[in-house]
Formats: sequence, structure tokens, C-alpha cells
Amino acid sequence: MEINDNNQKQTISDQEQTISDQKQTISDQTKKAELQEQKIFDINEVLERTATLLSKAIELRDPYTKGHSEHVAEITENIARKMFPKEFLNIKYIRIAALLHDVGKIGINETVLNKPTLLTDAEYIIIQSHTTLGEKLIKPMALNKLLTEAILFHHEDYDGGGYPRGLQGQNIPLIARIIRIADYFDALTTNRPYRGSLNVTETLEIMSKNKRCFDPKIFDYFINNIKQLTRRCT
Repeated sequence: MEINDNNQKQTISDQEQTISDQKQTISDQTKKAELQEQKIFDINEVLERTATLLSKAIELRDPYTKGHSEHVAEITENIARKMFPKEFLNIKYIRIAALLHDVGKIGINETVLNKPTLLTDAEYIIIQSHTTLGEKLIKPMALNKLLTEAILFHHEDYDGGGYPRGLQGQNIPLIARIIRIADYFDALTTNRPYRGSLNVTETLEIMSKNKRCFDPKIFDYFINNIKQLTRRCT
């Protein structure tokens, strides 16, 4: 009888130890998860601050685009949230990617960037290179392919007539298709060295005439919900 009691006590003791070990394991895993989550948060914050800083640096070289990256980021983020919440689970990266879309302009000569007349063919080729320059600049630090896709492909046209690779339709990454619309809209509604800003009505008329450039579903959504997507309509 005493042996059975001892065996039961030992069994209970073993079970208690097992429960204690499991609790400790859960506690350790929770701490690791919290540390990992904090690390991801810290990286995102550093990336966003870096992206904001770089967008400001672009504005110093190209004052006509003051606020351009922030406004493109606003429109892009709003479209992504409302149209593609499942595709873009981490919306933070959407804003960062849009803020950095023109980062390659840091490597473009200011006389070309700020030229008050139409560009020559050679100068236009130089301007086009900001997509590949930006991709080369950011690729070593990019932790998410959204960043490089946004920078490299945001001038691709849906009909295949864009640059740098002439991608067409769904072959263009989704983030780039969204930024193409936001970038086009903001470029027309802000002052440029060679023209003044256009109003929203004029801008949408021009975009509709050039809708071959845009993903049709995203463009229709943009037009139909423009007041909720951009501050330019408020």
C-alpha cells in the first residue's frame, strides 16, 4: 500500500514538473515572439523614417515635386487598404514603397530634373533611368520585394508601352500598378518646371484619354472613389 502511495506521489510530482516545464516553454516562446515582433516593428519604423528622409532629399534636388512622394503614398495606401486588404497584409510596407518610388532621381542631374522646357530624347532616357537607378540603390537594404517592385516598375504601362521592361497587364506587380495611377494623378495636379498644375477635372480627362497606361479595375475604382482617396478633392 505504501509503495502504491509513493508511486502515485511520484506520478503527481512528475506531472507537476511536466506542467511546470510546459509553462516555462510557453513563457519562453512568448518572450521570443514578443522580441521578434518588436524587432519587426523597429525595422519598419527605421525603414519608414529612411524613406521619408530620402523623399525629402529628392525634393531638395527637385523642388517642383515637393510633397509628391507623400501624396503618392497617401493615395497608394488608401487604394491598397480598400481594394486589396488580403493581398497587402502589411500596409506599412505599402506606404514605404510608395514613398521610395522616385528615389532614383537622387542620381539624376538637376539641370535635367528641373529643365523648364520639354526634354530632348536623350534627356528623357536619362529621366527614365531613375527606375533602374533607384532599384540598384535600394536593393541591398530592401527587406521586402514590394520596395524594389515599386521603384523599378512604377512607370510600366498596362498595355506594355511603359519602361524599363515593357511589362504588360498582370505581369506588372500590383504595387506598381497602383503607384502608376497615384503618380500620374499627382504629377498632373502639381506644378512642374514646364507647366502649372491642372485641376482635378482636367487631370481625370487626360488620364481617361491615356487609360491604356492603367490597370482598368484599379483605375475605375480610383475615378469612382477619388474623393475618399486623395486630399486634392476635399
